[in-house]
Amino acid sequence: MKKKIICGIAAVSCFMTVMTGCGKGAANVDMELAQTDVGAIAVPEDVLVVGLGEASHGVKEYQEMKAKVFQALVENNGCRTFVIEGDFGSALKVDDYIHGGEGTAKEAAAQIGFRIYRTEEMESLIEWMRTYNETAGEGADLHFYGMDMQWADNSKEYVFRVLGQVSPNSSEEYRESLAFLNDDEMYDISAEEFEQGLSVAEELIREVERAEEGIVEMFGSETFAFARECALSLYNCCDIRKSDRDYNTVRDGHMAEKVQWFIEHGDGSVIFINGHNGHIGKVNSTSYDCLGKLLAQQLGDGYFAIGTDAEVTSFNSQTDDGFEELTVENENPLTALAANAEQNFYYIDFGEAAADNGWNRILSEEQRMTSLNVTVVTTMKAFYTIQAIPGDLFDAMIVFGEVSPTTLVP
Repeated sequence: MKKKIICGIAAVSCFMTVMTGCGKGAANVDMELAQTDVGAIAVPEDVLVVGLGEASHGVKEYQEMKAKVFQALVENNGCRTFVIEGDFGSALKVDDYIHGGEGTAKEAAAQIGFRIYRTEEMESLIEWMRTYNETAGEGADLHFYGMDMQWADNSKEYVFRVLGQVSPNSSEEYRESLAFLNDDEMYDISAEEFEQGLSVAEELIREVERAEEGIVEMFGSETFAFARECALSLYNCCDIRKSDRDYNTVRDGHMAEKVQWFIEHGDGSVIFINGHNGHIGKVNSTSYDCLGKLLAQQLGDGYFAIGTDAEVTSFNSQTDDGFEELTVENENPLTALAANAEQNFYYIDFGEAAADNGWNRILSEEQRMTSLNVTVVTTMKAFYTIQAIPGDLFDAMIVFGEVSPTTLVP
């Protein structure tokens, strides 16, 4: 049953007149600068990474929009790499499927590592990528990767499969040493065991490096690179889940390293990454240095961040035994303007809108923006919104009037 949490803030006064007519929003805003043709979205040629954030992972329209924006970047910017806020080793299962591997899109989506991605919307994206690759020319095929590393089983499977062909004894030795690090018991592993896992994973990385010549000879340099990165992901997993440092700081730092790895091992085409708004934004929305801030520091104008928000958000909130549909409301100067868009949403490029005084004022104004975690543990507005300046966080935004829950699959 859908449950409404709390009403939004009071409506913006109607003396603020929208250029397209009297409405809720800011004065003298030219809505012609906002577009609803997602297929026309493109980024400057010097951009290396495009990040698309989600104000909630449990929203159907946000999951559909990641597919549409990625498809636009494939067409308009030659993008060929999709990177999700999901497990590195597990996403390789999806990449195998979209390159003709066995199974179904449903089974591939279930491998990503988080239940919130087991949706019809995610399956549709994966199936589209597989279909695209069936007719893509050489070197023009699409890839599906993950930049997170909170799980272990699929990274272990990949690295031990490769290492086992070159050095079977050492592969079995490390398999046994890391047996405790498994997905089924991940939340029951102690800090001491994770500390031990760091040392073992570090030695595993060195073992893979020692076996490089044999791996390259048997499988090629790309397989070696991914095997080493899977071993590193096991190290990262232990590092993240240790209790002696801030979880978010360590996690986002390692995700930024993963994105840099994709840049270094890519073909120079723009890379698309997708995660929560809190990771994608270019400044911190909380106390730790987020992924987007780190990428903005490292890449400068080479990082282009797109955020999302909605006035009325109905979404799937994860519980201990499944999901619950909840609804929150958050009217701010940006979401209020969705009522004036041709569709239920609009895309606004901040650079293109900067010359318009009305837009410039909105984008430089601190306001409440929706920021829902996978699980909602409170009904207080301060815990599902952040106070932020849109122009500081993002280079563009996709803003909706209303959004609905994802279509979950068992």
